[in-house]
Amino acid sequence: MLRKFAIQAILFFIPVIMGCIAVEMVTRNLPMRYTYIGNYLEKESANLEVMVLGSSQMKDAVNPQWLSRPSINLASTSQHHNTDLKILRGLKDRMPLLNTVLIELSYAHLELPHNDGEFWKNNVYLEYYGVNCFDRKVWFKDHLIYISNPPFFSDAIYKEYFSNEVRDVFNEFGFNVNCHEGAFSRNDFDEEKIAQLDFVVRASENRELFEHNSNYFLNMIKEVETMGLNVIVITTPLYKTYKEKRNTHILKRRDSILQVVEQRFPKVRVFNCEADCTEFTVKDFLNHNHLNAEGARKFTEKLDHFLQNNP
Repeated sequence: MLRKFAIQAILFFIPVIMGCIAVEMVTRNLPMRYTYIGNYLEKESANLEVMVLGSSQMKDAVNPQWLSRPSINLASTSQHHNTDLKILRGLKDRMPLLNTVLIELSYAHLELPHNDGEFWKNNVYLEYYGVNCFDRKVWFKDHLIYISNPPFFSDAIYKEYFSNEVRDVFNEFGFNVNCHEGAFSRNDFDEEKIAQLDFVVRASENRELFEHNSNYFLNMIKEVETMGLNVIVITTPLYKTYKEKRNTHILKRRDSILQVVEQRFPKVRVFNCEADCTEFTVKDFLNHNHLNAEGARKFTEKLDHFLQNNP
């Protein structure tokens, strides 16, 4: 009886296991930016001089193709400073020529919680970058991609194989050069239509989180400088209606930290494009706070000029 039950259990679980393996393999074969970045990192790590860190705004704003010095953009959606620092720590020894690190400080950065120890992208960083961001010993499941975020990767699989949506096209640096379709393009870049669009600007304040994150950010800069690296603190362009809706208290506190950085760290340079976006037009934006591929070219060329004048 027990033997029969065991056989039935095995017969039941074999298809389940095979199905899980198949889904994982399909996920790994998706044209994801992490795959391109991982391959580029493996091939070029010994030559890289500039590392870009940050969230989705930096991910969409900096195309290493337009930078004069060998660079890598490791920014990612929802990636916070604590993860940025873990990635830098994990990769620095593999980049002997690294000399400059770009760190984002967006409008609401300091009043958003850090990524926790089980942030789903930790699986991605481990598998594609070889960096452990878990703050613990890794297990077999930590190497699996699909189970790290089934809804996200299910959507990605559907988009790749079953949808007629415009597909992402990545260059060798992992930058999406086909990043054109968004809220603004769907409204034909018509400023009157765009002015009527609903969008979310973070307005809830968190002073306690601000204090914690500000101290972390300043200590992060200190640690990066101790590594012998140059630090550039960056803000990215925002569309005019987004700028108008920002919480002035959050903005004032963030700007106060930019001032502290300039006072406390004389070698650190601030590249503040959020304050002056005049050269970016509506056609450079994907939505209210992200650039499209053309806007990224313009921003990256401006950044490159800044880097050349601040070696």
